[in-house]
Amino acid sequence: MKRISFRALALSAFALLTLALSACTTVPNAGQLAASCASLAGHAIAPGAIGLPSGKASVTSAVLMPASAATVNSGAFVPALPQFCKVSGTIASRDPAAQAINFQLNLPTTWNGKALQYGGGGFNGVLITGLAPLRDAAPDDPLPVARGYATFGQDSGHQASAFAPGEPGAFAMNDEMLENFAFASYKKVKDTSVDIMRAYYARPPQRMYYFGGSEGGREGLTMAQRFPADYDGIVSVVPVINWTGLFHAFVRNQVPQHADWLQPEKTALIAKSTSAACDALDGLADGVVNNYMACQARVDLQPLRCPGGSDAGVHCLSDAELRLMRAIHSPYEFSFPIANGLTAYPPWLYGHEDSLDGPSAPSMVRWVSGTAAPAAPPDAARNSTQWIYGSNWIRYAIARDKNHDVRGYRPEDFRDRVQKTSALMDSTNPDLSAFFARGGKLILRENAADRAQSALMGIQYHDALVARLGGAAAERSVRLYVSPGSTHSGNSRAVAGGPAVPTMVDLLDPLDRWVSAGDAPANALVQVVKAPLPPFAMQASRPMCRYPGYPHYIGGDRAQASSYECRPS
Repeated sequence: MKRISFRALALSAFALLTLALSACTTVPNAGQLAASCASLAGHAIAPGAIGLPSGKASVTSAVLMPASAATVNSGAFVPALPQFCKVSGTIASRDPAAQAINFQLNLPTTWNGKALQYGGGGFNGVLITGLAPLRDAAPDDPLPVARGYATFGQDSGHQASAFAPGEPGAFAMNDEMLENFAFASYKKVKDTSVDIMRAYYARPPQRMYYFGGSEGGREGLTMAQRFPADYDGIVSVVPVINWTGLFHAFVRNQVPQHADWLQPEKTALIAKSTSAACDALDGLADGVVNNYMACQARVDLQPLRCPGGSDAGVHCLSDAELRLMRAIHSPYEFSFPIANGLTAYPPWLYGHEDSLDGPSAPSMVRWVSGTAAPAAPPDAARNSTQWIYGSNWIRYAIARDKNHDVRGYRPEDFRDRVQKTSALMDSTNPDLSAFFARGGKLILRENAADRAQSALMGIQYHDALVARLGGAAAERSVRLYVSPGSTHSGNSRAVAGGPAVPTMVDLLDPLDRWVSAGDAPANALVQVVKAPLPPFAMQASRPMCRYPGYPHYIGGDRAQASSYECRPS
């Protein structure tokens, strides 16, 4: 007969009593919460509430914001907001030379008991308010705060407005500001926000989620890896997890263009060639490369070579341009290991080079060529984002010399610094066992038409995670989806004779259902594209398949998700 420890019984009884007392805690009603909002101003964060070394956290203002109905203002849709308490605050630096962390916390007076932390983007440095639509949301998706979530965001511990245009990485000269950007600010703001929520609602949130894309996606995976007990679920979209490899690949792509610039007008030529090779692989020649993995081996740009190999205009590629394209679609390799034993950054995928990424710039122009050849120092208005970002990181974070000539940069000359910053920044640790053990769920999304970072990085991370933890654990806890026609920002190109490619999908609700009810997301989620103004007419839908699937056309209306099935790419 198995002996039962009286100590174990006592501990179990204590745990049940604690749980019962927590459940009985009376949460103030909406009227009481509205009346108490202003009292949060000057709220003192409890000693020890922040789990990292930190300066003093303080609430600088708390203002009750009235509910507002959805409107159309100057031709743009403005979503509805509930009544909420808008809390602004700062977390002081320990180093007097470092800037403070600024944050905003939005506390709805009708609360669902859950909290959502928003991720940032790029080099951050601007306040993430927690009031914006989620990445890739359809225009009629309610804002998280309107769904009852307490939402919050931060500026990652530096203010970009303090630095010169084109120098967004200048903050990295300061060790504390770099550490805050890498991981510390998100943890500090989360802990501070929980303390404020506890004071306002008389209890902490029952669920804590992180939702971010790009740099914000890296932040989400950083939280799962560094602070696995803090979050119940994470959505990570196009995450820049191998920051070190990516930014070195940026430099690899840009330095040759100082002498042989890839003119932006050649983007259409490259896109046409990749489309001709890959468009029909998904069963439908419609301008969309859905079968993203099978495409790569079929692309051959050599027939576009200019006669003699010298630049002869926008209708051909010079030998230098062909070398550049081969480099972009080849791994970037280090001669030494970076964080978690990695030694390479994967190639970019072909396809949709001419799709918009942002309001007006074709993806390859925005990220690779720019509208002018790269300059030193970078031209913030005309140079590619790869050059601006890559040269900033090397000068400020690696060389720690804003005048360093990146054109002659060799990582071997800065090995110790590269490895140190990689340990700070890179979120490539595949051991999520602690996060999964407590029930944490992870939804990853990669965009196959991404020119900012390679979708293969997220795929490789997913594969490493499965190899490390096993297929059963991965099946219980992680999903990776790939959106074939989406650029980095989630834009797409219009299909000839039809609407834009569907890229919009809500990933917060599937995450919450998975965490709260054990309802795992389906192997295919439906992406949509809708008119931007009410009544938000549905223009097209298409499945977003769980990796390694892609949407294969099986017949019918190409604008309907039911006309596709997910097949292995």
